[in-house]
Amino acid sequence: MQCDFSFRHYAECIRRISASPNRIEMIHDIDFEPNNVREMAEIECRNGLKTTYFVRLHAKSYNAFSLPVLETLSDLVESYGHRIGLHFEPSFYEEKRISEAILRESAILNFVLRVPITALSIHEPARFGGIKQEDVPEGMTLYCWDSAYYKGKKYISDSGSRWREGCMCQHLHHEEMIILTHPDSWFHRTSAENY
Repeated sequence: MQCDFSFRHYAECIRRISASPNRIEMIHDIDFEPNNVREMAEIECRNGLKTTYFVRLHAKSYNAFSLPVLETLSDLVESYGHRIGLHFEPSFYEEKRISEAILRESAILNFVLRVPITALSIHEPARFGGIKQEDVPEGMTLYCWDSAYYKGKKYISDSGSRWREGCMCQHLHHEEMIILTHPDSWFHRTSAENY
């Protein structure tokens, strides 16, 4: 299997993940554009996988509340059975207001999409830092590289369109694993499709 960022390879990986007896969780950060989100969701759904897509409310390149994006996000839940999480940016807030901001942003997403928002991912924690565990509201699952959630699980990410430890397909032997992908990294023929 040739490792690249093509949807062909993504579909091969998803088939292997869905057939694996291991506990492999897929999560996705929608950082720049929701261009490939439907395609990824369709591949995952076809293979019986339920994943979480994290949405930014402060993205410069997309408006989470524009009609096309709202339709895409609604389809993730209604048509494909995936869930939506909040891709939170703590640098927008004073440290003492982080917990309140998470509650407000997740309530906004909940109101607009009419789905529960119970998953939280920090945008670029390596660059901007994470948040304190005590700032995570009750009932929220925190997905972040410094979280206790990851303890004992293999974690890999395609951040910056680069697998730092090799492609996800090379790690599917781990009994417990979290794979983070970014939809903008994936393409049909060339990465130029996304920009």
